[in-house]
Amino acid sequence: MSAIFTIALLSATSSVADADSMRMAYNNCLVDFTIEQLDAKTKRSVFAKSAREACASQRDAMAAAIKKDELEFGSTEQEATDYANEETENVVFAFIDGYADYMSSNTRPVREE
Repeated sequence: MSAIFTIALLSATSSVADADSMRMAYNNCLVDFTIEQLDAKTKRSVFAKSAREACASQRDAMAAAIKKDELEFGSTEQEATDYANEETENVVFAFIDGYADYMSSNTRPVREE
């Protein structure tokens, strides 16, 4: 019985790790995108619009991994989709929200390792 529990726990841990690595990939892509936009002196309003479209493949991979996790944890399809969308929105919002600060302080975001 404990072997089954251990296998299930390891499987869940692996799935969460996949979601975390996809989140990191999306975050790092947005770091690169943000730095490019800062170097180009892109206006905040233009950045806010374009950031939501940037890194689409990484965003979609993150959402898919989160949705998979949520479904495995017993969420409904709609709950899993909503949560995945909320999480990807939170990541991009952090960049949009911090863009003006990066511009005014002449600093840059840093990639996660």
